Amino acid sequence: MAWSRERLSIGAYFATMGFVCAAWVSSIPDLKALLGLDDAQLGRLLMWGPAGTAASYTFVSSLVARIGSRRATLVGSAGQVLSAAALAAGFAVGAPYPYWCASLALLGAFGNIHNISANTQGGLAELRAGCSIMGGFHGLWSVANLTGAFIALVASGLGLPVHLRMGGAIVLAAAFAVLGRGGLIESDARAVERGRAKLAWPGWELVGLGLMALVFMGCEGSVYDWVGVFYRDVLKVPPQRVLWGYCAVMATMTIGRFSTDALVDRFSAKRVVRSYSLLSFAGLAVALWSPVFAGLSGLSLHLVVTAGYALAGFGISGLVPIVYARTARVTTVAPGTAVTVVASLGFLGFFVGPPLIGAVSEGFGLSVALSLFAVLVLFGLFFDA
Repeated sequence: MAWSRERLSIGAYFATMGFVCAAWVSSIPDLKALLGLDDAQLGRLLMWGPAGTAASYTFVSSLVARIGSRRATLVGSAGQVLSAAALAAGFAVGAPYPYWCASLALLGAFGNIHNISANTQGGLAELRAGCSIMGGFHGLWSVANLTGAFIALVASGLGLPVHLRMGGAIVLAAAFAVLGRGGLIESDARAVERGRAKLAWPGWELVGLGLMALVFMGCEGSVYDWVGVFYRDVLKVPPQRVLWGYCAVMATMTIGRFSTDALVDRFSAKRVVRSYSLLSFAGLAVALWSPVFAGLSGLSLHLVVTAGYALAGFGISGLVPIVYARTARVTTVAPGTAVTVVASLGFLGFFVGPPLIGAVSEGFGLSVALSLFAVLVLFGLFFDA
């Protein structure tokens, strides 16, 4: 894909989301230890993210309709970066439990605004291009997330405190948000307003895409938020290996997302989604059940589990970008409205999935809980486009 100024600007906001995600996800095991939480308690705390996302539903559609996806992207990115900074500050001062609840709610609300508006921008750019380019935008998200994860990994090895580890990624997120402001697609508010006026029932096609986004992003969120806990609490790895799985997922996800557009153009979106769903299932099965059935221990087990997560990361990589790209081509409503419906459900899954894992883990164990999304991701076998 040729990176024009417009696409670079849009990509910068995907990178901003990636840096914020890395800053937050890499700190979850530390938050669990700081507050002395078990899996179920951590899951309940993480529920404040979807609470903020749900609260944003009351105004996000009207916000994008009123000011357009360009300005909504600026608002969402600024709020998301500031919310992440508040989380880092919480580690610095040893903030109490209510502080984390409020900060996570803000992160969920502004992250939803940012996610919807940036993906609307990406969908409009793909419509203008006339070919598949959405995977490239999500690839930049993965590059930023991987970079942030490596910053956390190196900083952890150096023994730096959590707030400083987070701070590096948050500064980069803010820088990309500032650098990307000049080339975004101008306001599409009128198109969105027309779509809202027509929208009474989104149609089964849009509902199906929304459910797929919910499952796929729920799987992503669960992998991101719990992989570090899985390595520390189930595998009992040394501290320097806690982020191995997360870094493996992000590395192969980055490769996969930059490969997705070419694969879609060559083999069709349907074949790619179905193949990626099977890869995700197989990778997660290896990662989650090797400790039980492989008869391995120590470094050899850690390497096999990491390989499983790497395979899963490649499989997960293209699922969400393809769903969003297909959403932008729905003809029954305006692109901004369609993306608002599907991205809202997807972001809800991204935040609801991790707390759900915590609740299931309390009764059945973390491996069984994480296997839930390993099975649900097979929903992609029904994708048809």
